Amino acid sequence: MRYFLIAFLAFLLSGNHFLMAQREDQLLNKNWNFSLDRDQEITEVSIPHTWNAKDAFTEGSQYYRGKGTYSRQLKIPKKWQQKSIFLKFEGSNQLTRVFVNEQLLGEHIGGYTGFIFDITSAIHAGEENILRVEVDNTHNNDIPPLDADFNFYGGIYRDVSLIVTGPVHFNLASESLGNLLIKTPEVNLEEAEISIESTLVNDAKTSKKISLELSIFDPTGKKIKTLRKITNLGSGTSKSIPIMHRITSPQLWSPDHPNLYRVEAKIYDAKTNMTLDKQTSNFGLRWFSVDAEEGFILNGKPIKLIGANRHQDVTGLGNALPNDQHHSDYKTIKEMGANVIRTAHYPQDPEVYKTCDELGLLVWSEVPVINDVTNSEAYHQNALQMQREQILQFYNHPSVVIWGYMNEIFIQLIFNPKETEAETQDKIQTTVALAKKLEMETKRLDPNRLTVMALHENEIYNETGIADIPDVIGWNLYFGWYSPGLDSFGKFLDDQHSRYPNRPLFISEYGPGSDTRLQTNQPKPWDYSEAYQLKLHKSYINQVEERDFVFGMTAWNFADFGSDIRQDSRPFINQKGLVNMDRSKKDIYYYYQARLLEEPFIYIAGENNETRYIQNKKDTVEVVVFSNAEKVQLSTKTQNLEAAVKNGIARFYMELTEGEHQLIAKTEDPNPVSFTRNLKVKNRSHLLEKLNKEALRVNVGTHVYFKDESNNDIWISDQHYQKGSFGYVDGEVYLKNAGKFQGTASAISGTENDPLYQTMREGLSAYKFDVQKGQYKITLLLTEPEYNVSTENIYNLNEVRAKAIEGLRSFDISINNTLYKKDLNLARDYGPLKAVKLSFEAEARNDEGINIQFSPNAGKALLSGIQIEKL
Repeated sequence: MRYFLIAFLAFLLSGNHFLMAQREDQLLNKNWNFSLDRDQEITEVSIPHTWNAKDAFTEGSQYYRGKGTYSRQLKIPKKWQQKSIFLKFEGSNQLTRVFVNEQLLGEHIGGYTGFIFDITSAIHAGEENILRVEVDNTHNNDIPPLDADFNFYGGIYRDVSLIVTGPVHFNLASESLGNLLIKTPEVNLEEAEISIESTLVNDAKTSKKISLELSIFDPTGKKIKTLRKITNLGSGTSKSIPIMHRITSPQLWSPDHPNLYRVEAKIYDAKTNMTLDKQTSNFGLRWFSVDAEEGFILNGKPIKLIGANRHQDVTGLGNALPNDQHHSDYKTIKEMGANVIRTAHYPQDPEVYKTCDELGLLVWSEVPVINDVTNSEAYHQNALQMQREQILQFYNHPSVVIWGYMNEIFIQLIFNPKETEAETQDKIQTTVALAKKLEMETKRLDPNRLTVMALHENEIYNETGIADIPDVIGWNLYFGWYSPGLDSFGKFLDDQHSRYPNRPLFISEYGPGSDTRLQTNQPKPWDYSEAYQLKLHKSYINQVEERDFVFGMTAWNFADFGSDIRQDSRPFINQKGLVNMDRSKKDIYYYYQARLLEEPFIYIAGENNETRYIQNKKDTVEVVVFSNAEKVQLSTKTQNLEAAVKNGIARFYMELTEGEHQLIAKTEDPNPVSFTRNLKVKNRSHLLEKLNKEALRVNVGTHVYFKDESNNDIWISDQHYQKGSFGYVDGEVYLKNAGKFQGTASAISGTENDPLYQTMREGLSAYKFDVQKGQYKITLLLTEPEYNVSTENIYNLNEVRAKAIEGLRSFDISINNTLYKKDLNLARDYGPLKAVKLSFEAEARNDEGINIQFSPNAGKALLSGIQIEKL
C-alpha cells in the first residue's frame, strides 16, 4: 500500500503537474458602499458605476466633477496567508487612490487604461479587511484629456477583480497588467516568427529554480508546440524571458477570417513540478503596410478601411457598461459591414479588443491627448504613461493596427483669441515636443504598428510640422456641416495629396448631426434631418471610393453620445451617430449595410417617417430603398415598380391614395431578399376638413416635419397661406446663422421638444386657417431666441425710445381682430430660450376662418409652432 501511494504521488507530480498553487481570479463588482464628497450620502452600488449617468443630461446644472469614495469589506481566508494578492481595475476615471485597512497602496493617473496594485502587505489573512477606493474626476491641468466634446464620467466604470497567486508568479503590478508580450516581427504566407516574452516575479524568501512552459494552440484548438525554459529566480527579483518560435503555413488573421492562435503559459517549480502560476493569451498572425498611392495593404492585398468611431456611453448608464453591451456594440458595427473601428478618443474596455479580434474588426486605438496640451513635465509624463499602458495592455490583439496619440490638438489654440503671440508659440512648441516624445515611445515599444494623429481642418498642422511626425494622418473633416460645400471635401483631399504626395491619408471623422424626430424630402445643412445625414454620408463615401490614396474612413460616430457642452436639437448629446444613444438604428446605419455588405441586402428607409403628407391627390410619395443589388422592385396591392440602384439607393415616386399602404421591396434571383414597410398617407389639403377628428399641428418656419416621441403627434412642415387652406401670410424664416437651417442652436429650457421651438418665422403679421365656422382652440409655441434682448416694458417708454432700444421685442396677439395678448415680451415675461405655450379659444363665424394676427410694438413678432383643434 505504501508503494502504491508513493507511485501515485509521483504520477501527480510528473507530466500532469500538481495544480494546488494556481492563481484565483474573482470579480469584486458587488456590495460597494458609495458616496460623493459633496453630500456624503451613502448608497450601495455595483461596479461598473459612474456618478454622472444622470446629471450629465440634466437641464440647468453642470455634471459633478469631484471625488467619489467606494468602500467594502474584503474577507481574506487564512489559507491565503502565504499568497500574493492583487487588485485589478480595468478602468477608473480619472485619479484613483486605493487604501486597504487605511493604508494607501497606490495611485493611478488616467481614466482609460487598467492598473493593478499589490495589496499583500496590507492584508490581514483570516480577517475582514476594509477596501476603500477614492476616485476623482476633477479637472486637472496635468491629466489628459483637458477639454473635449464628450463627458468625463467619474467612477469605477469597468470591472474590478481580486487576483491571488503564489509567491512566484507572472508580473502583475506593471503597466502591462502582467500580460505576455507576443510579438510577430515576421509574417508571410509560408511562415511566421513569434517572440513570446514573459516577466516572472519571485516574492518568496528563498530563490527558486523554475520552469517556464509555453503551449501554442492553432485556431482550431490543436496544440502545435510546447516550449520550455528553465531558469533561477532569486528572492525578491523579477526576470523577463523571451522565447522564439516559427509557425509554418500560418492561418492568417483578417476581417474575413479572424483566425486566433492561443498561448498557454505556466510557471512550474523545477524541483517539485508544482504549477505556480498560469495565464493565457490569444494572438493573430498578419502583416500590413500603408502606401500613399495604393492605400492599406493587409496580408499582401489592398483593402479599403470603412467603419466608424465609437464612444463608450449608453442612455441611462453613462460609460458604466457591462461587457455584453461592449460586445453588442461591436457586433452591430461588424453587421453594418464595417472592417475598421476607431476607439475615439481613448483606450476602451478589454472586452472591446477581444471582441474586435474575434469579429474581425481592425482597430485604431488612441490615448486622450485631445484639443489642448499643458506645458508641464507632469502632463507630458502622464501622456507618455497612458501610451505605454495602452500599448502594453493591448499589444497582443491582432485587430490593433494603428496607435493614435493626438486628436485636433491645436483646436483650442485656433479658437482661443485670448492667447498672446508668445503664448501661442509656447503652446505650439510644447505640443510638437510631446508629439515627438509620443512617437518615439510608441516606436520603441512597437515598431511594427502604424502611428497616427487626427487633425482638424486647419493649415497649422502642416505649418508647424507636427503632421510629419506620425506614419499616417487622419483628417477630421466636416465639409457640408462646419465648413460649406460637400464637394469641398474631395477638393481638400486632392490639395493635400498634391502637396504631400508621400503622406498616407485617412478620414478619421465626418458626419452631420441628425435627429430621428426630424424628416424632410428637401434636406439642408443643419436641419438635423435623417435625409441630410444620408446626403452627406453618401457624398463622402463616393468621394473616398474615388481616391485610392485615402486608405480609409471612420464615420463620426457609431452612436450618439453624451456631451454636456452640446445643445443642438437634443441637448447634452452629440447627435452624429449612425444609431441613437439607446442603440436604436437610424436610417443611415442601413445605408452603410447597402454600401458595405456582400450578401444580398434590401431595406425601405423611413422607420421614423411612416406617415407621409402629400399636397394634393396628384402628388407622388418618394420612397427610398437601400440595396446592394443592381435593381430592385417595389410593390403595393395596385402597383409594381422597378428602379436601378445607384450608390446603394433606389428612389421610387409612387402614386398613393390617402390611407394605409403596405410596401414590399425585393431583389431578383438568384438570391432574392425582401423588406416590408407600412406607410400612412395623408393629404395636406384635407387636414382642415378633419379637425373634428384630429388637431392640425404646424412646425412653423421650417421645411422639416417633427414627431413628438411622447405621443407620436406629427408637426408638419410650414407652408404659405393660400385661400381655402392654411399657412403664414408673410415674414421670414429666422436663421441665427445664414448657412445653418436650424433657427437657433441653443437648447430650449422647459421642453423635451427643442426642435419645435428652435425654428421659427419672424416678422409675420398673420397666420391663417380657412376653417368652417365653429369654436376652436389655438395653441402657439414661442421662444425668444436671443440672449441679449431687452426686458424693458414699452409702456414705461416713449415711442421714440422704444424703437431705439436694441433687442427690444414686443408684440400683440389678436384673433379675428380681437386682442388676446398685449405687449408680449418673451424675454421679460418668461426669459430667453424658454419654451412658451399659449392657448386661446376663438370662434370662426361664417366664412372668416381663424386669423391669428401679430402686431409688433418693437422689434419683430415671431412664431415657432401652432396647433389648432376644433372644440
